[in-house]
Amino acid sequence: MKLTKPDYGVDAPGVVRNFFLLGTVALIVGLALSKFVGPRSALMAALIGTGIFGGLTWIATAGLMFFGSKVLKVRFRERLLDQIPWRGDERLLDVGCGRGLILIGAARRLKAGIATGVDLWQTQDQSGNSPDTTRANALAAGVTDRIEIKTGDARELEFPADTFDVVLSSWALHNLYERGDREKALQEILRVLKPEGQFLLVDIRHGREYATALEQAGAKDVRMSAPNFLFVIPSRVVSGRKAAT
Repeated sequence: MKLTKPDYGVDAPGVVRNFFLLGTVALIVGLALSKFVGPRSALMAALIGTGIFGGLTWIATAGLMFFGSKVLKVRFRERLLDQIPWRGDERLLDVGCGRGLILIGAARRLKAGIATGVDLWQTQDQSGNSPDTTRANALAAGVTDRIEIKTGDARELEFPADTFDVVLSSWALHNLYERGDREKALQEILRVLKPEGQFLLVDIRHGREYATALEQAGAKDVRMSAPNFLFVIPSRVVSGRKAAT
């Protein structure tokens, strides 16, 4: 696979597809009822309105999620990575790297460092998610000499303690459906960070949970951002540092 520029796919492709299909069906039914039956009663008027308005809403939501995946998340990545005072020689880890959005953006900021990405490569979470796709994106971005790609579970990272200067994760940890599993992943992130190392975690739904768990695990300077509606469901950035030993 050879790309002329990185392609970071569509996040939650099944959700996007279902919103579009449901919206299309609802819109067609609403328009058909309007044309062939008409608002003969309050109930029928409500059905017509719900079909048309609901259909347009679902289609618009699918469109916004698709646009977020293709355009807005790349812009968001740049703002996110600008929060880190890069030296250029960092060793960093991207947990749940997917097709390499954050991994490649970080690698571009390195001169002598290495960016390592780990993932379980689940295509239901991101379309076309695979190590080969990520390598193709890295090649298109010109950063193959600065990245490593591994298969790994966030709950059991294979790296020794105090390995990385920076640990990143974007829209990945929520795919661990049990709270205990998410907390284990957060503990692993702190374990592999060097003392004073920085973490930046972006995710939907669980921001407050992450911040609390990291503080309880001994992280310092933990902050949670205001919500960002890039994928309709609000995302938050949780950042901080591992305490010095």
